Amino acid sequence: MKRLRINILYWLVLPALAYGIYKLSLNFDHQAETFFGFAENKEMQINLEHPLMVNRIAVTPGQAVKKGDLLLEVTRVELDLKLSDVAHNISELEARTHISRAELQSNINRLKAQRTEKMSDIQSQIHAIEAEIALNEMLVKDLKSVKVSDTNPLSNPSQLKINALKEELRLVVQPLDIEIAHLENELKGQNPMQVEINRLKTQRDFIVKEQKRLSIYAPSDGLVGSIHCKEGENISSFTTLISFYEKSPNMVVGYVHESFIVQVNIGDSISVVSSLHPTEKCRGKVLGLGHRIVEIPERLRKIPEMKTYGREILIQIPSDNQFLQSETVVLNLLNKEKGFFQTLSSLISKPDAKQVN
Repeated sequence: MKRLRINILYWLVLPALAYGIYKLSLNFDHQAETFFGFAENKEMQINLEHPLMVNRIAVTPGQAVKKGDLLLEVTRVELDLKLSDVAHNISELEARTHISRAELQSNINRLKAQRTEKMSDIQSQIHAIEAEIALNEMLVKDLKSVKVSDTNPLSNPSQLKINALKEELRLVVQPLDIEIAHLENELKGQNPMQVEINRLKTQRDFIVKEQKRLSIYAPSDGLVGSIHCKEGENISSFTTLISFYEKSPNMVVGYVHESFIVQVNIGDSISVVSSLHPTEKCRGKVLGLGHRIVEIPERLRKIPEMKTYGREILIQIPSDNQFLQSETVVLNLLNKEKGFFQTLSSLISKPDAKQVN
């Protein structure tokens, strides 16, 4: 009878012990798979690779802006100097071109006048000789008693003089016509200075376009962070001008204590819950894992004064959330199931696992 009572006691104690271990394992799993982090998105540091001057600041810190809104108007001093030099060179070349074209036109007019004068002079001589010949022929016809002998016109002195004057006219006019045509073609065509002017105008348009590109616009809907410049200030290259971030956090940086047995892999699903408003939650996805142990931020330590260390985990979350920037969130690893004996083995192997809060 006594032996029977002992056996019944065993049958009652063993299930109770097993149930207690099971509950302990569930609590341990919850602790091991829960950690903490910050909901945030990285501030975009906006800078340019050239020295510049700030002309106008169009926003204030914390201001909400839409994508494409103007943030800053800046100019590059070196571009202003280049633009001034190019504009001066264009003006100078255009003035020289105008003078050159005026000289060409003047030479054309001079040659045409010279041609007209030569032609008029020689033709007047020809007309005078022809008039003399006509007069002589008329006088001869009136003298009926005088017999006019038939003479070869080519041997007539007056005709020979006319032929000589016509040849002189051709020799004078032809070179002038050739030179006038050459100058007129040069006037109509592009001279080297005009080619250089066109090149400088292309360079000027490029500089103006570069100046317009220096106006800084909001890359997306979001908030203005810090403004690190003043109007009228000269800024060196790669100096941060303004910081910008989206309104809602889209990333969570979590920290798993180095003594945790939790195994987190890229692609794992994570439940993200606001520590201030537990009803605000969403599901995230592990994007990256730190490959070294780092110091856990003071806000996430159980005892702030005591330094603790762990592994950094990067989690992506949907941007349509209600988390505040840098808000502390509770992270729970989802889809991680452990059997009872696996949990029991974990408890035996690492009985000192602790939760960081």
